Amino acid sequence: MPPSGAAAGAHPLRRLTVLMAGWEFPPFHTGGLGVHCFEISCELARLGHRVIFLTPFPGPFVEAPGVEFRTLGERLPPGTQIPGAYTPAEIYGPRFLDVVNQYNEWIADLADTEGADIVHVHDWFGTVGCRDLARRLRIPMVMTVHSTELDRTLGHPFAPILERERIGVRSADRVIAVSRHLGDQLIALYDAPPGRVRVVYNAVHPVTPELDEDRTRDVVLYLGRLTRMKGPDTFLRAAAVVAPEFPEIRFAVAGEGPEYEYLVGLAAQLGIGDRVLFFGKVTDEERTALLRDAAVFVLPSVVEPFGIAALEAMAAGVPTIVSKTSGVGEVVPSAFQVDFWDVDEFASRIAELLEYPHLNREMGDQGRSEATFATWAERARQTVEVYREAIRSRSIKR
Repeated sequence: MPPSGAAAGAHPLRRLTVLMAGWEFPPFHTGGLGVHCFEISCELARLGHRVIFLTPFPGPFVEAPGVEFRTLGERLPPGTQIPGAYTPAEIYGPRFLDVVNQYNEWIADLADTEGADIVHVHDWFGTVGCRDLARRLRIPMVMTVHSTELDRTLGHPFAPILERERIGVRSADRVIAVSRHLGDQLIALYDAPPGRVRVVYNAVHPVTPELDEDRTRDVVLYLGRLTRMKGPDTFLRAAAVVAPEFPEIRFAVAGEGPEYEYLVGLAAQLGIGDRVLFFGKVTDEERTALLRDAAVFVLPSVVEPFGIAALEAMAAGVPTIVSKTSGVGEVVPSAFQVDFWDVDEFASRIAELLEYPHLNREMGDQGRSEATFATWAERARQTVEVYREAIRSRSIKR
């Protein structure tokens, strides 16, 4: 019996209708997940596909031509707080999971789905509802994993989230990982069948040339969430080693997260409280200004499935140092890669890039070329290839 969706027997080049579940979509986003959902959705629409984005937030959303929105927010009681994707679960506890459960129930019972070809869920938030929706419509499900609960908690997972991740990986016809490193983890720790795992990296937009014109780059920059996973304490410890040698250099920490107060105290304890600027959450304009002034970008993550902030820095021509556990290193080999725990090596690499302007410029130019080699349009085409592969695999099974 043919499925109720339009997937079986579809012409390989015809337009697809994608039901995409992503917890975040700008302006409601706290990290790379929301950026990826926005860019992939827009590029899929530009390629001629119909994208129906399912989110708990009520909008309004950043303009996304061709993308249709359906929101849970309109059905929630007034004043219901919808937490961001990277909010620590312990802050919200059952209230967070209550909203997640409502989101999944709403997805599972979604109406007006005629002609849908594929269900695409991002991370764990909608895995149960998307599994049930795909089964009801008898169409394939694809899951993109941006990070895992095991990584985000450094091996101390919140059981309900871990289980929803496992449900998604088990149920998906294809699993997209944002790096080979993450894909290997899904195979080893989540029992993902290797034949179902595909890698589609993130991308960035080329940065305008104005960023390089007549600027004094005197900032060493960390930009990311302030969590243990991201290693901002390592950044500060390396800064304390470098600071006495370069009195003209400032150190900037941009981002928000549960480690903020600890990091402010650590900077004071290390004797560099007057050399470190804490910016908190920054706007896109402020991010651009920080990259314009940055001499070096550092992302010393303990674990980093990808690291889109590092890719953005390299696209701006900023020489970049990342940990060896960062997935972004798979697409930008010119970045210095250091063991996440090696404070002295991070400090040595920062000093090297500050001491030698020629190396700084050469590494910045090479990094820009690598970071902008593949576009979001190319990542969207790769995603469509995974969709079509999932559809074909279902047709063969029948």
